[in-house]
Amino acid sequence: MSITTDNEHQQQRIPVWLDCDVGHDDALAVILAGHHSKLKLLGISSVSGNAPIERTTANAMRVLEVAGIQGVKVYQGASKPLVKPVYHATNIHGESGLDGTKLLLDPDFARYFAADMNAVNGMRAAIMESEEPVSVVAVGPLTNIALLVSVYPEVVPRIRSLSIMGGAIGLGNTTSAAEFNVFCDPEAAQIVLNSGIDHIALVPLEVTHTVLSTEAIIKRIEGEVVSPKFAQLVAELLHYFGSTYLDVFGAKDGAPLHDPVAVAYLIIPEAFSKRRIRVDVDCSDGPARGRTHCDVWAQEGVETNCWLTTEVDVGKFWGEMIGTMVVASKLSPL
Repeated sequence: MSITTDNEHQQQRIPVWLDCDVGHDDALAVILAGHHSKLKLLGISSVSGNAPIERTTANAMRVLEVAGIQGVKVYQGASKPLVKPVYHATNIHGESGLDGTKLLLDPDFARYFAADMNAVNGMRAAIMESEEPVSVVAVGPLTNIALLVSVYPEVVPRIRSLSIMGGAIGLGNTTSAAEFNVFCDPEAAQIVLNSGIDHIALVPLEVTHTVLSTEAIIKRIEGEVVSPKFAQLVAELLHYFGSTYLDVFGAKDGAPLHDPVAVAYLIIPEAFSKRRIRVDVDCSDGPARGRTHCDVWAQEGVETNCWLTTEVDVGKFWGEMIGTMVVASKLSPL
């Protein structure tokens, strides 16, 4: 991956907003969005999901600090889903949402926190004030995005693309039917998928489960990242993430790095295979609640609403991800 400060290249960067519930894989999504030369990160909105909203908000600011990402504010978002009770993934991400390392020190939160505006208003302002259409990456429950398109429908034509880490073609990872982000707020996901945003890309479990943080990958990170402390931070986060996936799912080859893959969709779209289909979310009260019903047969006469990604070039992904870690390590205060 080439990193450059050339003015002409900077002008070509894609303006992007990241909506996340910062846990272990979200942390690497922040690093990828904040430091990649093809992207201009306008802001981050937090949402309840992996941990309660106060923790996901603080975690986003901790990651910005430790990754040396300057000039980006965190806007606190929804503390609960639209309808269903709150659900958190403490069995995967721990009580803090980012357990497993002591290298994430508390920054001066006032530097990063947007105290004068909530997530929905922050997103609207960024999208409407941008000279170019904005790409949104959503890697947590879709509560904030559903509120945005419902309260401010004028943003819809100003959204260049919406890349979502969520859903599954087959089995879920939270129930037998549902993936975590969609399960946390099915109603929000259904609203977003039918919002009229021109380009929605869904990056489901079948894709993210191919991007594993194996021991070989962690050793590569430790070998290529120039700051030993920053490499240690990433390794500790990935080892913890892998240990909980082993405990909960019996995954022996490391945890899947879900969320940065949705960011990578903006950076290396050619690395993804995808199909234009219809996806709807089960919002019933039964055992299928939160399931993403994917019309993989592309039935005649069914109106499509998103691009379903089906494959990613894992080697290309890790090249971009590790290259961006190298950049972050040079700017990190560690």
